[in-house]
Amino acid sequence: MAHPEPCQLYIEQQIKEGLAAGKTPYSIGKELTAMVERLFEASIPHDTLERRAARAKKKLGTNVPTPSTPSNPSENHEKRPNQVLINDKGKFQAGTAPGPGRRPKHEKPIEPYSCAMQMATIAISQLSRIPKDDPKREKAFQTVIDWIKENS
Repeated sequence: MAHPEPCQLYIEQQIKEGLAAGKTPYSIGKELTAMVERLFEASIPHDTLERRAARAKKKLGTNVPTPSTPSNPSENHEKRPNQVLINDKGKFQAGTAPGPGRRPKHEKPIEPYSCAMQMATIAISQLSRIPKDDPKREKAFQTVIDWIKENS
């Protein structure tokens, strides 16, 4: 079972040592793939480790983009209202819709939860188990009818 944090730390250290020793990112990726698989029981493609070593060699750091900073440092992004741009057809312009992903074409109304039909089905199921020749069958049905009249 792979442990991600020690595995990641090991990869970073080995890439740093390999680059210091003058190895190419390709050879580092090949060697690290075998070592990580043996030590951490994790399968990482060699090209992933090769790209990571190439980024480290160029001192690029990570492949995750850094957030943009405002031109005015006093400007606070959280306090700005969300601006949504709508084109002349009444549709959202690309990249301006709030929230992730595409909006659903048809929004379904949310119905309140009710368990009444499930309970009624269970009651009918249980009442149907009373044998037809049971002498108290009619009295049981009448008791249920009376209960329904009282509670409805």
